Amino acid sequence: MFAITGASGRLGRLTLAALVDRVGAAGVVAVTRTPGAVAQTRRVRTRTADFADPATLPAAFDGVRRLLLISADRTPGRLALHRAAIGAAVAAGVEHVVYTSVVRAADPGNPVPEALDHGRTEALLTASGLAHTVLRVNVWPDLLLLSGLARLAVSAGELPSSAGDGRVGYVSRADTALAAAALLAGEGAPPGRLLDFTGPGLTDGQVASALTEATGRPVRHRPVADHEVAGALTALGVPPALATGWGENDPFRRAGWFDVPEDGTARRLLGREPVTLTDFFASHRTELLGG
Repeated sequence: MFAITGASGRLGRLTLAALVDRVGAAGVVAVTRTPGAVAQTRRVRTRTADFADPATLPAAFDGVRRLLLISADRTPGRLALHRAAIGAAVAAGVEHVVYTSVVRAADPGNPVPEALDHGRTEALLTASGLAHTVLRVNVWPDLLLLSGLARLAVSAGELPSSAGDGRVGYVSRADTALAAAALLAGEGAPPGRLLDFTGPGLTDGQVASALTEATGRPVRHRPVADHEVAGALTALGVPPALATGWGENDPFRRAGWFDVPEDGTARRLLGREPVTLTDFFASHRTELLGG
């Protein structure tokens, strides 16, 4: 039996559909705090569970052979939630866990706040004795849409940042779901692998060029100082909290923490090259143009 945690989330729903396409619905279980949100996707079974309530996990993982552990949202207690899920997987006799992490999660000195819990969760998996595969995912361009930054940059004709020549290997959430489904189905990698799921490294200047090509509207990259990023993004219309959070990552991008060499992992898991940033933006052209 296959199970996906966080199955009602954006990544969870996409992965659920991709997994059913590969293995059928009969052996798939959606594990979620909100089973109604899964809406009986492809008629899979749902089991209600919450990492914050460990008593719900034994029944949720009962009979599960391969488990996709989608990382919880970033909260102060996230590592404890992951520890509870891993402990329950061990107790249930799960044979293999696939975990969604981030690139360079366990690199010494990684200053990216998002990476800390992921690196520690990877260590917990190793210590647990569970057979596991870690899918280390680079940045989703979907976040540029959700924050409104891409649309606002198109409207203003500029993308301000202090990331300089720092590169990011963007890979879409939809492609991530397909890759996770392939791994959960037992394809693409043996146990114990740390897999970097990344696209070609792009600078913010190249991101601006991709927006231009996808929309037909001229967008340029405008370099600003670190202390000016949040203000520049807020002036575009990005909500202040999102502007601050996005801007705080600019020094990390400039320092190369999201620039990860491609090693063929994405191509192997997808059976094709990952969707390019330009094609991703083109598929959302109406939204980017304010429609």
